[in-house]
Amino acid sequence: MTKTYVVAGAGFKGFCDCLELLKQPDCKVYMVDPAPFFGGVIYSSEVHGFNVDKGVHVFDSIPVDLADVITEIMGGAVKEIDFVSESAFNGKVTQGYSLPDLSSMDDCNIKDAITAELVKLASEDHSNDHFRTLRELFDGRYGKTAGSIFSKIFENIYHVEPNELEAKALSQTSMGRMKHLSDEEMLVLKSHSWLDTVLAARRKSLKVKVDDFVSIYPDTGEAMRGWCERTTQWLQKKGVELCLGESVVKITENSGKAVVKTTKREICADKVIWANDNVKALSSAMGFECDLSDYQHRTSLVLMTMITEADKIKDFTYLQNFDPEAVNYRIASAGIFSGQVKEDGTSFITCECPVELNSEDWNNAEALAGRAWQECKHLGIVSQDATLVHLDIAKIPVAFKLPKLGYSEQLDKFRDDVSLRSKNVLFRDVTPFYRREIYLDSLEIGSLL
Repeated sequence: MTKTYVVAGAGFKGFCDCLELLKQPDCKVYMVDPAPFFGGVIYSSEVHGFNVDKGVHVFDSIPVDLADVITEIMGGAVKEIDFVSESAFNGKVTQGYSLPDLSSMDDCNIKDAITAELVKLASEDHSNDHFRTLRELFDGRYGKTAGSIFSKIFENIYHVEPNELEAKALSQTSMGRMKHLSDEEMLVLKSHSWLDTVLAARRKSLKVKVDDFVSIYPDTGEAMRGWCERTTQWLQKKGVELCLGESVVKITENSGKAVVKTTKREICADKVIWANDNVKALSSAMGFECDLSDYQHRTSLVLMTMITEADKIKDFTYLQNFDPEAVNYRIASAGIFSGQVKEDGTSFITCECPVELNSEDWNNAEALAGRAWQECKHLGIVSQDATLVHLDIAKIPVAFKLPKLGYSEQLDKFRDDVSLRSKNVLFRDVTPFYRREIYLDSLEIGSLL
């Protein structure tokens, strides 16, 4: 007997869930999404004739089996990316490292204090560690000296104090590990089993094997849009019915089935997999009210596409800027690694600038762009004589959703409400953030069914 599944969400999470559903024998899968295209946030925009990703969206450090599927979808048109990542802190750039590198600090006393606090932490029992806030987690992982530094970095990027957020917010940041000494010295500290889980070193620089994951990117010159459009065709060939440009408006129960009404059709499903984080939409469709926005801190962002001469752009992939006074948070040579250079010799970089909604920088983004461009020159991202040929500014009101205190409790209540109303609706865990984690989480679909 054919089983019918509805996946609500056509982003990467929905795609991964679909992969698992297609392994089920004799099934029919519908994918529903309000957007008129597949891919969600990773679907590239067109800017001055370029396909531009909305930030750094790559298949970074993913399992080989997922890479094989993506390669199949692309008909082999992918390239392995040897990420040339960088980070900036204290006015200095660290090559081959994308997390905060406190080793660039000039004050050796601070570094010694951090080391002493780490050694003390390593001697303690961490089996019952439970951190209520993100600030407590920073202090508990890195010590109070480094925890204070990390908190200031975090506040500058996300415009919220870490003591207002749950500790789980760490999973959505690039601050899950710390480096404050040379790579050789960090590896010595990491020889302790507990410190190995919280500290980092540039293992590649020491020719130490990192992991068995791979990093790939579409090689068609269309950025991530190339993968999105080919995946649309691939899913359809697999029998998935894509209901794009449709919203789920009502979910009811009838004879042990979930009846899903969209803006265009009605589907009788054995299971509904809610593969997106729109809690309000799901509760509304199921006939009750729940809005967790008061329990989330939402960081707005100005995304800038800066078109310049390709030969003036540094040979790198992306840089994450942790300087307390930084304008840019993440800068990527997106045009170069996506293979987009026009006949006139121009390509582009993207700059992600987190700002507070309706602040002066938000309302006067052109002036912000001028500072961001000068910062790119200062960091060596573009040459001093590079010309800003074209500038595109996109304002994103909600770029990050970080859990405030009480969020997890409210989310659990919501999950209970969903399960009480229907055993046929699976509200997927919204915690996974990175592509590898999202994919690995989707492997649980089979057992959930």
